Amino acid sequence: MKQVLSALAAASLLLSAAEASNPEITVYTDETGQEAAVYCGDPAVLLDGDTVYLYAGHDTGDGSYYSMPDYLCYSSKDLVNWNYEGIPLRAADFAWGSPNDAWAGQVIKHGGRYYFYNSKNATGISVAVSDSPTGPFKDARDGVKLIEPSWTKGNVSWDDIDPTVWVETDGGGVEHRYLCWGNGNVYMAELEPDMINLTDRNGDGVIDGGDISEISIENMPTGYTEAPWIYKRGGCYYLFFASNWREDLSYATGDSIYGPYSYGGLVMDVGASSNTNHPAILDFKGETYIIYHTGASERGGGYLRSVCVDRLIFDENGGVAQLEESSVGLDGRAVKLISRGEALYHSHFDNSHADSEYPMAASMRLGGDPLYGTDSQWEILPGKIPGEGHVSIQSVNKMGYFITDLRGFPRLLHDGEGTEESRAAGTFVQAEADGGFTFESLASPGKYLAIDGHGRLVLSPEPAVFSLEPTRVRAEISAAVTDGKITVTARGGADAAAVITAFGPATHVGLAETDENGYLSYTFTPSAPGEYTVYCLGRTVKVNFGGES
Repeated sequence: MKQVLSALAAASLLLSAAEASNPEITVYTDETGQEAAVYCGDPAVLLDGDTVYLYAGHDTGDGSYYSMPDYLCYSSKDLVNWNYEGIPLRAADFAWGSPNDAWAGQVIKHGGRYYFYNSKNATGISVAVSDSPTGPFKDARDGVKLIEPSWTKGNVSWDDIDPTVWVETDGGGVEHRYLCWGNGNVYMAELEPDMINLTDRNGDGVIDGGDISEISIENMPTGYTEAPWIYKRGGCYYLFFASNWREDLSYATGDSIYGPYSYGGLVMDVGASSNTNHPAILDFKGETYIIYHTGASERGGGYLRSVCVDRLIFDENGGVAQLEESSVGLDGRAVKLISRGEALYHSHFDNSHADSEYPMAASMRLGGDPLYGTDSQWEILPGKIPGEGHVSIQSVNKMGYFITDLRGFPRLLHDGEGTEESRAAGTFVQAEADGGFTFESLASPGKYLAIDGHGRLVLSPEPAVFSLEPTRVRAEISAAVTDGKITVTARGGADAAAVITAFGPATHVGLAETDENGYLSYTFTPSAPGEYTVYCLGRTVKVNFGGES
C-alpha cells in the first residue's frame, strides 16, 4: 500500500539547509506590509562590520523591458539568511532621467558615511549619501551629476553606466579613491576625499573628460560588455565584468589599477534564463564569494531577475576557477534519482549566446552516461502548487528548469509563464512505494514518471520507483596555520572518508572522515617550514607554514 508523504519529507536530510539555495533573494515586504515575491538584479555588496548589505535594482515590469523605480536593500550575517531593509534610494530622487531607471550601482563606506554611486540609463552617473547603510540616501551634489555623458566617447550612448568604486591606502600611507564604470569601454577616474567630486587629474582646472582614463584589457577573445567590479588579492588587481551577448562573466588581472589588464578567462558561462549578468565580489569570514543574477525564478528572465550567491574559487596561481551556474548555491547538496540501479539525467545543452534559441529545453533518460556529471543532479523542492506530498524537481545545473508535464510528455523546462496551469505542470505528488518513491503528475492524474524500453523518461500509468541518493555539487577546501599546526577544513560528498595530501618541504598523507553533512576537519604538524600545497576532495589550496605563524 502506498503512503503519500508530506512535501519534502522524503528529502529532509538533503534540504535542511534549503534556504541557502539559489536564487537567494526572492521576497521583500511590499507597501502593505505583506511579504511578497520580488525580482531584482545588478547586485552590489558592502561589508560593514560583521554585516553584509546587498543592494539590487528592483525589477517591476511585465518582463518585456527594464522597469526599475528603486533599489532594494537586504542584510545578512551569514549570506544565507537575509533581512529586507527597505528602499534606500529611488530613481526619482535624482531630477534627471526616467523615474524607472534605477540601473546598477554600488555603495561604499568612507569616513563614517555611506556613498551610493548609481546610473540611470544613458543620463550619466550620480552619487547619493547617507549616514546609514540602509538609507535613506540623498543626492550628494544638489542636482549636479558626477559624470556627464558628453565626457566620454563610447561606441554606444549608454556607455556611462554600472559604476563601481575602490578605495585603498598605498604603502606610503596615502589614500586613493577610484571610480570605474562603462558599457563597451572601461573608464576610470579618481575621487576627491569628499567622495562626491572628481579629481582634476590633468591639472587644467576643469573637471571633464580629460580627467577620465580608458582602461585596456589585453588578449580578450570576446568583447567586454559592462558591469565592472574591482577586487584585489595578493597585490594583484582583478577586474570582473560581463562579456559577450548574451552575457557571461569574465575576469582580467593587472599589476596596476589602471592596467593594462590581461584577460584571465570565464568565471561563469552565459546563464540558462537571463540575457545579462552582473558580478559583485566579497571577502567574508575567510572565503570569497560572487553575487550575480539570473532569470531563474518563475516568470523570470532578462528583465525579471533574481540574485544568487556562490563561492569563488582561486587556484594556486591566483586564477579563478570557472563556475557552473548552480541552483544549490552555498548549500551544495543535491540528489540523484536512481531507478533500476541507474541515474536519471537530462540531455545536455549548452546555454546559447543567441536570443533566438530561447527558451531552451531538454529530454530525460535513464542509463548510459550523461555528458556532464551535473546533468544527473537534482533538487526536490516544495511543489509549485502547494499540497500534501507535492514536490517539484529542479535541475541543479540548469537553475530554474524543472521536470514538467508538457501535454503528457515530461520535458525539462523553465516556467516563464507563472500561471496555475504551468505551475501544475511542474508539480508532482511524491509517494512512498517499494523502498523508494513514485512521482505522479498533478496535471495528468494517474500518470507517473516512468521509464520506457529505450531508457527515456515518460508519463505512464505504471510508475517507476526512484530512490534518492545524496550527492554534493562542489567540493571546497581551506587551510590555516594555528599553534604551529596546519588545519584543513573541507566540504564534499558525504562519502565516509577523504585522503588529505600535503606536498612541500615535507610530504604528509592523512585520512579524515566526513560527517553526515559532508564536512571534515583535519589537523597535522608539518615537520619543516615552507609552502605546502594541500590536496583533498579534488581541490588544492596553498598555505605558508613558518612554524608558529
